[in-house]
Amino acid sequence: MALVDKRISNAVALMRTVKKCMTFIVLIAMYIVVGVSIFELGIALYADIFDSADGVMHVKIDQLLKIFGFFFIILIGFELIETIEMYFKENVIHAEVILLVAVIAVSRKVILLDLDKYDPLAIIGLGLIIVALGACYALIKFCYRGKNA
Repeated sequence: MALVDKRISNAVALMRTVKKCMTFIVLIAMYIVVGVSIFELGIALYADIFDSADGVMHVKIDQLLKIFGFFFIILIGFELIETIEMYFKENVIHAEVILLVAVIAVSRKVILLDLDKYDPLAIIGLGLIIVALGACYALIKFCYRGKNA
């Protein structure tokens, strides 16, 4: 019986080690993706702000929306990196951080939303998602505050 328990504990320890290695690989991949996104943002800023034809600054509303979209994608990447780092350190996924990523992603969608392309029912659905995410985030904050009181 003791031999079986030792083998099970060795298998569990091996799985934890493999999981830590995979988490580290995902973390490195996220750093690469965010780094490339920042580089792409720099290129988009340069291309959209400076018109090579006459050297004058030109920014149109569609270009601004594209730039804001890039910023939000990078913010989502930063939050995902933080989530992975917290999981790597504490071996726990914090729902608060996941909800924050979801709020940023939905905010990006709302800011870049073209109201003419969507049905009113889809917009109402998006509004309900925003309310639900806000309520979940508030409940988690409230419960967390209650534990620390």
